[in-house]
Amino acid sequence: MKGYMIGFAVSRNGLTSEIKCPCGEEDISHVQDELDIPYDTDTRVTVVGVDSDIEQLSILEGQEVDLDFLNLLGRLMDGMMADEYEQFRIGLYHEGFTDLRNIINVTQSLGRYSIIDPNDLRQSGLDHELNLRSGIPTDEIEKTDYVAVAQKLIDSGECEKTPYGLLHVNKEVPVSDYFDGRHMPAYYDRDFQIACSLSNGADEEFVFLPCSSAELMRAARRLGTSFPYDLNVTIEDTNFKNDELMKLPDGSDINTMNGFARLLDRFGKGDIEKFLAVLDYVDKYFGGTGDLRNVIRIGDNIHAFTFYPNAMGYEELGWTLLEEQDVPEDLYKYFNAEVYGEDFLGEQAGRFTERGYVGINDYPRIKNCLRMTDGMGGMA
Repeated sequence: MKGYMIGFAVSRNGLTSEIKCPCGEEDISHVQDELDIPYDTDTRVTVVGVDSDIEQLSILEGQEVDLDFLNLLGRLMDGMMADEYEQFRIGLYHEGFTDLRNIINVTQSLGRYSIIDPNDLRQSGLDHELNLRSGIPTDEIEKTDYVAVAQKLIDSGECEKTPYGLLHVNKEVPVSDYFDGRHMPAYYDRDFQIACSLSNGADEEFVFLPCSSAELMRAARRLGTSFPYDLNVTIEDTNFKNDELMKLPDGSDINTMNGFARLLDRFGKGDIEKFLAVLDYVDKYFGGTGDLRNVIRIGDNIHAFTFYPNAMGYEELGWTLLEEQDVPEDLYKYFNAEVYGEDFLGEQAGRFTERGYVGINDYPRIKNCLRMTDGMGGMA
């Protein structure tokens, strides 16, 4: 895949800034700073320049747009293959669209545009059929005369000569309504823990978590509210490393869900299994893990818990501790591993769970955590 970036010069408050898309949240924030925009939820700017070899995109100059939607266009272009990029270019030329909404929708309508290369009619014919059908069995490809398919299009008299080649518009493929011009649609081009749709009445936005608070606030603003937690949340997809995490965010508001996604992003290798074991331990002896806010607080204090996944009994725990302390094996005969494990468990208020041993190694921290967490019994 070849990425195609696009650059914009944008203005507001008599100031000008430049941005290359696709970009990150920090780049949008930088533009807001340069344009003296005081609120990170305000992304309205005027395009004063376009840096792209697709001439039709210069039509955006002079238009007021949302930076998030300029970035959406950049993300979509960056995901194009070389042949898709040429279809996009020739599609814009044919349609003559002048607004960002329809320009973005052309990116999702590429099957509408078949480019005929007289020097490679077979590939042109095959590409045309793929535009209409998306996929073709290999044995059918081997049997089909795609030169004849392309020649038929040329002979139909329906092809349009353009500066970018001979175009056949597949009228049975409509221009997509993927983007309504007001709300962010789904486009899977980034790492995420949770992909979800936000709605307020009939309007809907799509977000990937974790994301910045500003992104959530902008989504809420576009949905007609100043408060993200007022929005209805539907989980569309997850990238959880363990399916048992799926049940945890259900029913939570978007801000809390975003905090949970941030927590999972911070976890390193092995932390998820420990996290689930600690949740089992806390839920059994303290309760409160049905509230995602409590789950996040526990995760934030995960290093205050001890976890040995292979220790399912006192003796196993004792031997695990001895191995961890680099006690020479020839001295093992002087130790009673079972008693050692039992004493250690008592000192840590530990328990054996289905996932292994869990105990507490930082009492003040955990005592404070469980006291402050809603719905939890706390520690004596």
